[in-house]
Amino acid sequence: MLIFNDDFARMQDYKSYTKAKNEQKQMKYKLLEMVESVFEDSFARLKPETRNAIDMICFLATDKGFVYAKDTYFAKEHNISARTIRRVMKTLEDAGKIVKAHRSSSKHNGRGAAVYFFVDHPCFTHWQQYFGFDVQADVQAESTEIPCESKDEGAKKVSTYYLPNNYIKDHFMYKTIPFIKGVPKLINHTFKHIFKEALKDFYLRIRMASQKICQSGSITLSKKDIHSVAYESIHVLFTYIKTRSMSFEEQCKLVYQIALNKFNDLVKIEDKNDDSESITLSRKMVRKEMLPEWFQEQQEKEKTTDTEVDLCREETEEEEIARMKAILAHYA
Repeated sequence: MLIFNDDFARMQDYKSYTKAKNEQKQMKYKLLEMVESVFEDSFARLKPETRNAIDMICFLATDKGFVYAKDTYFAKEHNISARTIRRVMKTLEDAGKIVKAHRSSSKHNGRGAAVYFFVDHPCFTHWQQYFGFDVQADVQAESTEIPCESKDEGAKKVSTYYLPNNYIKDHFMYKTIPFIKGVPKLINHTFKHIFKEALKDFYLRIRMASQKICQSGSITLSKKDIHSVAYESIHVLFTYIKTRSMSFEEQCKLVYQIALNKFNDLVKIEDKNDDSESITLSRKMVRKEMLPEWFQEQQEKEKTTDTEVDLCREETEEEEIARMKAILAHYA
């Protein structure tokens, strides 16, 4: 996931959880206990420089629950390699104790420095709602093993045929793109090969647009409407970037604007339908009954008289024109 410059500025301006030094110490010890529980006995076998770097990382995360300093910074401060820092953070990430994100780079259209969010910090609930992290703090990464008794060796059966080894999966061309979490299935199957991990950021921007519409109009959008608008918006973005080169941040802004316009149109259509239904209900029913025969005969007579009067008018006009021509010929 990418964190844009505006979001990163809001992260820095967010109020700190710890205000006194004693609170910072308590929070640091809490985060250190979490790290020690992940490494268990191997934590004591780490080098003193590595443990000092972990201590510094936990101390910097006490205020707001995240660390955005580069791995090279910690490596230089404690005279260790940046690879060691990355290996430590990868262990914590696999254990579900931290969440990793990246800042958007200003030099290129890719990822910048990493930002690590600590799950056990009280501020994590705010960042989880803000960025939409799909993480459960109480669930551990590794499930406990269920002990079971081993079967007797005599009960084992020898297979009569050999299953073929699937060597195709070992080939370097066989790489399947994993299912992107937090994105609907239809959008996953259609666009995950095109946008890959960026698809999650696009869908997050679409959800932000739907929340804005719901808050401004005090309405609720169904899950089906959100998914359909998301599919259409990402499809429009895909057709748009075929002819134009755009940065990742521009793509996120564009898909947000497309979704916002589509949600507005959807709300307008629903309002029109509601108005039309109210108009049809307010209209009065007009009774249509069979007319009597004498009334129909009277109408036909009136029509015939009207046609006769029109014919008489046409004849008198012709006579008048002939009379005027005769007078003109006399004077000529």
